[in-house]
Amino acid sequence: MSEVVVDVSFTALPEDDDFVLDQLTDELAEDLSGIGEASRLEAPVDPQNKGVGELVLSTVAAVAGTDPGYAQALVDLILGFLNRNQGRRAHLKVGDVELTIDQPTKAETSELIDIVRGAIERSR
Repeated sequence: MSEVVVDVSFTALPEDDDFVLDQLTDELAEDLSGIGEASRLEAPVDPQNKGVGELVLSTVAAVAGTDPGYAQALVDLILGFLNRNQGRRAHLKVGDVELTIDQPTKAETSELIDIVRGAIERSR
């Protein structure tokens, strides 16, 4: 089976600076690493600039696990991140499926888990 990468990003608030976004991106990456491989994305290297690609703030790539509970754990971790960082939304991209998560109800959370699980299965 091929790997499926889930891109998870969050919205910035007007008062956020690069330092805050950097810290929150690290927090999200650490949360997601609890269920599998997760890393910050790097911006493409500019051929005119001989330096290393810059880290993309507010975006983390996670390799989707094969465990049936992975989608549940992923959504739970993202909701925990949003609860600790009020006023933000999370954006998930799995293959061609894109979702935005705000503060969902229990029924909406269950639906999100099903959508994420289905998207991971289709992308394999």
